[in-house]
Amino acid sequence: MNTVDARGKSCPLPIVLVSQAVRAAAPGAKLVVQADDRAFPEDIRAWCKKMGHELVSLVSRGSFFEAQIKKP
Repeated sequence: MNTVDARGKSCPLPIVLVSQAVRAAAPGAKLVVQADDRAFPEDIRAWCKKMGHELVSLVSRGSFFEAQIKKP
């Protein structure tokens, strides 16, 4: 499982990094994304819905958020 560390990056960079990583991933692959931008939870939900990817989980890890995404 690949991990994208977008901590310290402001919107829209976390989503840009996720988009690049998902494009490079094989169908069915899972990706873990770590981001500390306050807009990240809303942004990642909207992006997954728009792009057709499954948001498997989204949790707060204290100082950052961690999302797990599955590429269809």
